Amino acid sequence: MRSDMHKIIVERPRFLRARWKNKKTALRLTQEQSAEAMEAAEDYDSGPGRASSRRHEKWLNENLAPLWRYLERQVGRPWNKVYGEIKETIDTRSAIGLHVLQHMKQYVVTDAFLHNGVVCEWHWRGGAVPVTGLYVHPKTGLLRMAKPKKEPVAPAPVEVIRISPTLQLEKFNGLWFRVEYRLLPLDVYGQVQRVIQRKEQCGRKTIRCIESGELTAALQR
Repeated sequence: MRSDMHKIIVERPRFLRARWKNKKTALRLTQEQSAEAMEAAEDYDSGPGRASSRRHEKWLNENLAPLWRYLERQVGRPWNKVYGEIKETIDTRSAIGLHVLQHMKQYVVTDAFLHNGVVCEWHWRGGAVPVTGLYVHPKTGLLRMAKPKKEPVAPAPVEVIRISPTLQLEKFNGLWFRVEYRLLPLDVYGQVQRVIQRKEQCGRKTIRCIESGELTAALQR
């Protein structure tokens, strides 16, 4: 883990605000700026009333992508070693160091347990739920990444229901029609040819049977 991880996470690159024309007078922190810095885990009350040029040209922000990438690269290693290396790199006595540890705990489930053979965690609303993302395996102690859940594939919408070779229910522009065909002699390739002989819109009762699946189920029996 790089030694400046805590700086990367809570600071953005330098820039100079255009409205601060006079650098000398602008370096003094206002009460509002001091309060914002306090909320971002910086204590200015114990320091001087002026900020250095370097501090003035940076603003605090949570850039958590480097921390996430680092943890992803540690998958498969013992969590105790990973956690120990992180604590050696950051100063846990500082507010920023504690801030990094707080976000790390949000990324990694460290109290996972096995429930019916599945690695789970406690959810305040749903009880035991399968873990997602990074977690520490309850038996091996290794840092693991949960496999993403496969989203169920929605079945293709039914738009044609074949009742007989010459009769079908078909959906056109969101409306169901009863379509009767007239069969023609086979073409040169031996394929059945047919043309529409009659087409009329289905009634409400037929549409309810179609949309409820009753008609399809009855034809499959």
